[in-house]
Amino acid sequence: MADLVPPDAWDTHIHVFDPDNFAYVVPRSYTPKAAQIIEYPTSVTSCKNVVIVHASVQGSSPAALLDTLSKQHSVAQLNGYKLRGLATIDVNTITDSELDALHVAGVRGARLHEMSWGHGKQSDGDDIIRKVKALASRLARLGWAIGIFCPVSAWARMADIIRNDIDPRVKMVADHMGGTFPHEASSEDFKVFLDLVREKKVFVKVSGFERLYNGYDNGIESVAPIAKAIIEAGPDQIVFGTDWPHTQLGVTRKGKTDEQRLNDIEGFRTVDDTGHIRKLREWIQDDETWQKLWVKNPAALFN
Repeated sequence: MADLVPPDAWDTHIHVFDPDNFAYVVPRSYTPKAAQIIEYPTSVTSCKNVVIVHASVQGSSPAALLDTLSKQHSVAQLNGYKLRGLATIDVNTITDSELDALHVAGVRGARLHEMSWGHGKQSDGDDIIRKVKALASRLARLGWAIGIFCPVSAWARMADIIRNDIDPRVKMVADHMGGTFPHEASSEDFKVFLDLVREKKVFVKVSGFERLYNGYDNGIESVAPIAKAIIEAGPDQIVFGTDWPHTQLGVTRKGKTDEQRLNDIEGFRTVDDTGHIRKLREWIQDDETWQKLWVKNPAALFN
């Protein structure tokens, strides 16, 4: 992808799994096999600036994330990489000194996974607002991000809180195009979300393509109206993410028992990341916006 992806590019959304050394939490919604940072497909993205996102199955301990972040200095294959992290944080127990230590290690924000995918109760806007306020009160001094994967309806519900009540030093980041599915492209909720992007209140990860278009007849073209609207609304607010290593879709886990979710070790899906990047370049013809997506905007968020 060197012909498309500019130098110093960032992939702002990957996961690393090491269950042999860092056990997953119980209960959990799925059990992925291992995926180490040295397996990350640099040949596909050309990215050596990478943000590791703490996965829901890894609980609230940052140990696995910190182990991965440490490898940029100790593993020969990662020479030249810049690794950053988004951690799941228990604001009720973590101390300021522990937050400072996470910052030194390369953590640049907190992550909330608030998409149920049919397992458990879907978090509503009020529940997410409570969590965001608690995090923002602790993270503002560090200038950290709060990355959230939630339905676009929740973003709309949070809009006035984000505008008026969240410390501006906190950078709000919407995973996977704000959790907007193709049938929601003309919805009032998506219009409110776009307003937040225009007002520079929210950054958006242009990521999770196939999670959003799965089940829609037109494939990636199904999310074209959503992606194009986000890009137009906020060329200074967009960043790219592969969502590597492509864990299974929530629909494949429906009907599983809690025991199966613990014991069925899931492999990863084959996803056309190269095709997604090429399609994204079709949607972004402007060279300056393309540079912002890959380099300028993520560097401002995660350096």
